[in-house]
Amino acid sequence: MFPCLKLYLECSIMPQIEVGETTMRRVSITEIVQYTGLSRATVDRVMNNRGQVHPRTRRVVEEAIHALSSQDTITALSGPPADFVSRVGRGMAAQLKLAWEISRAAGAFHDMYQADENELLDVIGKLCLDVSRPLIITAKNTQRLTDLLRQARARGKRIITLVSDLAPDARDGFVGIDNRAAGQTAAYLIGRAAGGKPAQVAMVVGDTSFRCHEEREIGFRNRLRANFPDVAITGEARGQDSPALTHESVLRLLTEQPSLSAIYNVGGGNMGLVDAIREVGRAQDMIVVVHEMNHITVPLLKEGQVDFAIAGNPAEQLKEAIRLASAEKPGAMREVTLQDFYVFTRFNVPGFAQSI
Repeated sequence: MFPCLKLYLECSIMPQIEVGETTMRRVSITEIVQYTGLSRATVDRVMNNRGQVHPRTRRVVEEAIHALSSQDTITALSGPPADFVSRVGRGMAAQLKLAWEISRAAGAFHDMYQADENELLDVIGKLCLDVSRPLIITAKNTQRLTDLLRQARARGKRIITLVSDLAPDARDGFVGIDNRAAGQTAAYLIGRAAGGKPAQVAMVVGDTSFRCHEEREIGFRNRLRANFPDVAITGEARGQDSPALTHESVLRLLTEQPSLSAIYNVGGGNMGLVDAIREVGRAQDMIVVVHEMNHITVPLLKEGQVDFAIAGNPAEQLKEAIRLASAEKPGAMREVTLQDFYVFTRFNVPGFAQSI
């Protein structure tokens, strides 16, 4: 347990999106329901001033209408129709799917949550037959997948990786955050929380085939070793982005190592992580650092079950990926686009996650 936690964090302020001309459009109730997570009946009451509505609920709906009706979201894809294949955790998948729908991009979103490699390759193999349609992809960096994408690129297909990168010669561009720096940030948060005293911490690893997971782990380990040598990683749980597997492995880890003071999860499965911590009675004295601000992590952060969430804005990342997918070569293409990320607490939930 940490004797003292003195972290002075400057509240993160999300950057304004610069637009030359703001064009407004009509927004449907369905879009608002998807954006806010509120029921259709609640949104209808707000929009038609029927019945009693809490002021906070009204504000959430008004902010959603503003975000959805202006170009402050994502401009539509101007090039050929594109395909987006997402093989990520449930929370991130839901965010990316909503961002894709709001973008009004021409093409299709393929949710491959927990799909095995054969299923994934079958879908991507079919999509690669049409080299005129760009492919945006978030998936594991496996040999079979990268071989398939290299062949497609050789035939002229545009491939953009998002959130988690693949081998450089298997894609045209990557959009995401600096995941190694994100892992270093997690180490800094936990190391400072230790107050200069010895501590034992653990990691929850997803799958190192995801390059984002691998880079976060490397950054975390290196920064602890370099700056906080008294903070030792004494446990590792494998969650595979699955709440059930994460729960099982973390519960076993906490039972075997009751002296653990902090846990850093490089991937998904955060509900299982928190449930395991609750079950062993450690919810009040365990520092928990996770990634992403989505419909799973935001409530956990607000409830105090998670202390810190490291995240960028997935909608802005997708916006850039769409731009690259439709960009004309060579001048408009960038091989790697790293966007800002932030440290969030229950006190500075960002605008893009306020309605979750």
